[in-house]
Amino acid sequence: MYEYQGLQDIFFIMLYGAAAWFALMACVYLLLRRGNAFADDVGSSRVLRRWTAAFMAAVFASHVWWVLLGQQFLVDDRLVRNIVAITLDRLTFVPLMMCVLVRMLQDRRRPLWPIIPLFAPIAVTAAVCIAARSDLFEPVIKCYTVFLAVLFIIYYVRAIRQYGRWLLDNYADLERKEVWQSLLLLAFILFVHIAYSTNGGALFIEYLAQVNTFIIIAFLLWRVETLQELTDETEPEKGF
Repeated sequence: MYEYQGLQDIFFIMLYGAAAWFALMACVYLLLRRGNAFADDVGSSRVLRRWTAAFMAAVFASHVWWVLLGQQFLVDDRLVRNIVAITLDRLTFVPLMMCVLVRMLQDRRRPLWPIIPLFAPIAVTAAVCIAARSDLFEPVIKCYTVFLAVLFIIYYVRAIRQYGRWLLDNYADLERKEVWQSLLLLAFILFVHIAYSTNGGALFIEYLAQVNTFIIIAFLLWRVETLQELTDETEPEKGF
């Protein structure tokens, strides 16, 4: 965003700051509030709230380091500046988003460690491109990010189908237990990412990216607070 029109647009700067502030407030809210603002009769998962708070913190941090790197540090080194900022994004809030979505599925505790090796190539590519002063980092990482997104969506569709069958087998009332809406969020995020990374920072796309941030934060807040934690108390009694 450094060299694009957004830096000269006061309304974009205000929107950018508001998105960062919204993420920070959402993080603090999820960590400190015990009850639910959206549905006070729902017992939401504390683990899920913490993962979501970590994601919100990463979104806020991303907004901060893009500004700091562009205005305070690496001001005259566009190549390294972009590589560092993009790498920080890809290694923080992107995997955290995946962790949040996986933790919404309560049929079994799915391992999160496979996410780590999937993102290791990004760090390696960043180090190689900085050392070699290569311009290949951004196009390579854009393609790899889309690949990871498609791979995760395929995995998540399968996981949601398993979770849906588990719910049908164990619960007569599915209200506040289903998570299929998350697929719509994933599809929207993928669309915005492709639009953003193929339009060279056009001002409209810069605005769309910030609106996307608001939508993601609002959706996750709603989803975390309205998703019933399926503890022993909420599980139905099993017959012989």
